[in-house]
Amino acid sequence: PIGFLCVFMAQKAEVSPKVTGYLGDDVTLPCWLMQGPTHNNVTQVQWALRDEEGKGKKKVTLIVFNSAFGVNISKSPLKERVAFDKHSLIIKALEMKDAGSYTCSISTFPSGTFEGTTKLVVEGKVVNCFYTLSIIY
Repeated sequence: PIGFLCVFMAQKAEVSPKVTGYLGDDVTLPCWLMQGPTHNNVTQVQWALRDEEGKGKKKVTLIVFNSAFGVNISKSPLKERVAFDKHSLIIKALEMKDAGSYTCSISTFPSGTFEGTTKLVVEGKVVNCFYTLSIIY
C-alpha cells in the first residue's frame, strides 16, 4: 500500500517576538507573510504601536502600505522617523521612549488579516573608554 502525508502550514504574519535596538541607531522590526496552502495577495500592511500608558491600551497607527494607494505615514510621535522595507518597519534614530509593543497587520485576499507583535527594547550604547597612564619612577 502507498500512503501520503500532507502537511499544511498555517498562514500567519511572522515577526520576531523581541528586537533590541540601540539609542541613536536605526532598527528594523521584521514582518512577513507565511503563506499556507492558499496563495494570498497582500493588499495592505499596517504597523501600530500599543499605547501602554493609555487606559484602554489602544493601538496608535504609525504607517500603512496599501497595494493600490501606496504608503501613508500617520501623525504620531514617530512620524518623521518611520519607513517601510517590504513589510518590515524601520525606526530611525531610536529614542528610549520608542520601546514598546509594535503590531504588524497584513491584510490579504482572500484569507483576511494576520497579525504579529514584536516587543522593542531600546538600550543605551556601550562606550569603551581607554586611558593611558604614565608612571614616572
